[in-house]
Amino acid sequence: MSSRRQNSRFLRALRPAFLGTVPLIFWAFWQGRVHSHETLTTTVLFDREIVRILNSHCVMCHFQNGPSFPLETYDQTWVRARKIRAEVIARHMPPWSAFPGYGRFANDNSLTLRETQFVVSWVEGSGPRNAGRAFTNIADPSAPRPKEIRAEADFDRWHLGEPDLTRQLPANTIEAQSGDSIQRSTIDLGLSSGRFLRGFEYRPAERSAVRAAFFTIQETGQWVGSWTPWYGYTSLSKAAAWRLPAGSHLVAEIHYRGAKERVLERGTVGLFFAKESTADAVSDLVLEAKSAAPVATEKQKFRATTRLAGDIYALALRPEVFPGAESLEVSARKPDGTTKVMLFAKNLQPDWPTPYIFKTPILLSKGTELSVVAYYSKTESTAQSTGVRLTISSVPARGRL
Repeated sequence: MSSRRQNSRFLRALRPAFLGTVPLIFWAFWQGRVHSHETLTTTVLFDREIVRILNSHCVMCHFQNGPSFPLETYDQTWVRARKIRAEVIARHMPPWSAFPGYGRFANDNSLTLRETQFVVSWVEGSGPRNAGRAFTNIADPSAPRPKEIRAEADFDRWHLGEPDLTRQLPANTIEAQSGDSIQRSTIDLGLSSGRFLRGFEYRPAERSAVRAAFFTIQETGQWVGSWTPWYGYTSLSKAAAWRLPAGSHLVAEIHYRGAKERVLERGTVGLFFAKESTADAVSDLVLEAKSAAPVATEKQKFRATTRLAGDIYALALRPEVFPGAESLEVSARKPDGTTKVMLFAKNLQPDWPTPYIFKTPILLSKGTELSVVAYYSKTESTAQSTGVRLTISSVPARGRL
């Protein structure tokens, strides 16, 4: 028998063994790969920790047909997981520029360290929905479908209760995909006599187009309240109130952004009156430093100061800056020489203007020097002006608020 025939017969005998071995090798390798991809490395679940974070910080903007992409369901959130992780780590979202440790604010929309860790762990752990209850290989057709856990926001209720007086703003038309704009309107409150205002709330009609809103009393120029997507009301203690003269008008400054479609926006303000007239009147303390910017510059600093003539409680801060602002600091230098930083904000986002409402009023004694400092990293040559304006809402410190 020739050597060629012997080799052919040997290969035919070897083929069944070889063909039986290959599937076993492939099966072992394939099993190992599937096992590694299905292993979860986190105990953080969408239906538990993540949905709570979305409810507290996100869905007031990220809802269906809202100003940004929706994050209401598991599927919507999972496909954006990597982007969410990057934005959270960079502190770009949620929009809140104040650094922790410098003032405590009632309208703070930042994630806590624990919440940040939850988000990062969930994303890096493959984003599990739940503990596996919703995913089984055998489904009972007769069993009721489990209710989907989803993030939700209640836009239809007054957070401070039913208002004593409501007024609807004049209608504004916002064109589709239009740029950022600010529109002002005046509302007659219809007051035949003076009143004391203890609370204020605003509800926009088209949240998809509204970025922020600020309200002042026309007759006194006082700032009485603001609205941001995550915090739209102001409430004072019984010891403080705004005084509304008879015939008062409310001036609304609404910051708009074009929605997907042309909309007619007409929000509603709710006013809550104090039952007694013994409250101390809230007043505004304004610090301002501005200048023209005829040429482009790389760095600019603006500082304004004032010295208190009496003891006060600081209730809230409303900073106003121009595009290009890099950081902002509000501090109080006390008569004993110590300094308290009331607010430090960095990476300011002009498209999300916000006030800073103190969780607990801050007592500032007579002789304290208040200062606001704004740093600009770059000023465009086309800017008409630049600088900073700070409004501090306060009441005389006659006792405890």
